[in-house]
Amino acid sequence: MNTKPADVPYCGVREEVIKKATPRLNETNFKYLHQFITRRYLIHKKKDVQQLPAPWTNDPILREFKFTNVRREHDRETRWVLDNIVNHPSLSYDNKLMNLILYRLYNKSSTLELIKAPFDFNKGLDQRAIRRALEQARERDKEYTYFTNAFLTCGLKASLGRMPETNDELMPMRVIKFVQKLWSEGIIGKIKKAKNQQAVYNALKSQYGIGAFLAYQIFVDFTYIPEFPFSENEFTVSGLGCIRGLDYIFEDRDGMTHDECLFWLRENIMVQFHMRGWKYDPQKLFDDLPVHDRCMNVMSLENCHCEISKYIRAVEGTGRPKNKYRSGL
Repeated sequence: MNTKPADVPYCGVREEVIKKATPRLNETNFKYLHQFITRRYLIHKKKDVQQLPAPWTNDPILREFKFTNVRREHDRETRWVLDNIVNHPSLSYDNKLMNLILYRLYNKSSTLELIKAPFDFNKGLDQRAIRRALEQARERDKEYTYFTNAFLTCGLKASLGRMPETNDELMPMRVIKFVQKLWSEGIIGKIKKAKNQQAVYNALKSQYGIGAFLAYQIFVDFTYIPEFPFSENEFTVSGLGCIRGLDYIFEDRDGMTHDECLFWLRENIMVQFHMRGWKYDPQKLFDDLPVHDRCMNVMSLENCHCEISKYIRAVEGTGRPKNKYRSGL
């Protein structure tokens, strides 16, 4: 992704601290980070770009267990977002923003397809038709889940149940009522007035029911819209999974916050890999991307650190990721 003209560099972090920091890294775990980035990205190229048959790797952990892509935009759900909302030919900018909020609250494209989203919020939502579509899905498949299993949504659902305007016995209808409420209260106007990346994030996070993790994920979705003034390159928020991963990599952060560690890695990861003699050529590894994008930006680093603790535990035999391939790669 190109950095956009309105981006505030090092937004929300201390540039001077990052540039002076000399953190101490865990050598073994840092090696695992190198393995994960290089091997997982090669899987993406063989599977998605070259469309080769499995197996796509000799790494036993990556063959058995599912991990997200190094680059978030390569994951299946994000590709759906790009195809069906971001690049939708008749959706206005405001409606793209609102439908991205709606999508991320479920984080499940099949649920949006059930309710025939994306919507034109200027025309209002037919809650009766949406309710019936959701009920019919459960009638067809009693095991169908409306929400993602990629991250916890219990906090969101409980929060919406405590608000009179959004409470509903049918859990997924709480999201519909919530986004209708956000639209009517002018959330899009607040987002469009934001002066920097953190202000967008804060506008989202200030809404009861949207926590830090969701607010950042929605912000990243926004950056895919060409008209959105900010990119994913100069702002990040470390989720709990990312924090766990960073704590595996950094034995001493030298005064940096976890977010600042991601910026430090952005600036130093190639040098740090090379000084240890580890092969890493981003121009070759990421050669399916435009030249300007062949790097690890702070969003991709945040994404990878959400996965690295799971990878390390699996390699060392101290834990197992919950999602497995049925027959391996």
